[in-house]
Amino acid sequence: MLTRFLLPALLALPLLGAAQNTDLTRDKNGNFNYGYTIPPPESGEVQGSPFLVAAWQPASVLLLGNSRPVPATLKYDIYHQELRVRRAAGDSVIVPLAGVQEFTFTSPARRFVRYPPATLPGEVAGACAEVLADGAHVQLLKFWQKVLVKQPAEAIAYAPAIGPAALEAQPRYYLRWPADGHLMALRLRRAGLEQAMVGQPAALAALKTHKGALSTEADMVAALVAINATLGR
Repeated sequence: MLTRFLLPALLALPLLGAAQNTDLTRDKNGNFNYGYTIPPPESGEVQGSPFLVAAWQPASVLLLGNSRPVPATLKYDIYHQELRVRRAAGDSVIVPLAGVQEFTFTSPARRFVRYPPATLPGEVAGACAEVLADGAHVQLLKFWQKVLVKQPAEAIAYAPAIGPAALEAQPRYYLRWPADGHLMALRLRRAGLEQAMVGQPAALAALKTHKGALSTEADMVAALVAINATLGR
């Protein structure tokens, strides 16, 4: 009789242990003490850093299911598309982006949002978007990515310390229209901005009043801030 009651309980033990590694049981109070993975050591076989910024930076993180952000010290791994969080003990853990709503580096201030992958173009579906220009009418987003690029044979021959492959940043820009959440790819030039605004007559009219060159990221940020101001009148 005792066996009848003990056996189901014993069989449940592995399942309980496995459940502790799920998103539902991860530590979401800012300590990151359980449910997260320790990152593996770097192999050193690839040239370049996988991180947006190599140094640890103060930040705040809004985890999935939370209503308030928690303070953290972060690195954003844009090659693997995951966060590294440094814990009080001095070690670090991997925080999958699937468990993050958004995060903000505080110095300098830089905000990153994880939009639902199903709402994004396939080429950026796994990445967070840096919000370069925010607004009620249109947003300028920058999706950071790094890809593995083979090094020329000549470079490797003359510099043995260089690995056969290197990480190269390949960011992509998009306009996002908050009214319905759709995105349009953007090239950093006036014609590219006009093309990204097709179907938005009010925004195109506001763009025509904005003078000056539109060939850099800073130019686009200034233009989108001005267009949002015009549309909000």
